[in-house]
Amino acid sequence: MNVALCAAFLEEDVWENRLMAAIFPHRVELTECNSATGLLPLLELKSFSFLVVALNGVAGVESVRQIRKKAPHVPLLWISDEDYSLLGYQYHVSNFLCKPVSDAQLREAVTGCLRFLEKEESEAMPY
Repeated sequence: MNVALCAAFLEEDVWENRLMAAIFPHRVELTECNSATGLLPLLELKSFSFLVVALNGVAGVESVRQIRKKAPHVPLLWISDEDYSLLGYQYHVSNFLCKPVSDAQLREAVTGCLRFLEKEESEAMPY
């Protein structure tokens, strides 16, 4: 499973550790970047199981907007310090979490992304 994490500089290690704990026991290859600018070229080179944007304020909004243009159907978990849940709905975000985020909330949101992924894979299987 390939997961991309777009998190602010100096926060990526915290989010990486929390995501890995939330995803356990699944095996994950995690790709990290600090902005949508870093992630957008990777979306053309690599297939991701789901994406996580953990950026605050306008940086998060702009990142989600740009990412959705390139990857409209990949499950996306958006974490922000402000309540952008209505924008999350507009951008077809799988899950939106407003900081502070508990481990249980993060685990539930990741599980939702994984369920969405499993549903997509089962619908794509020929019978």
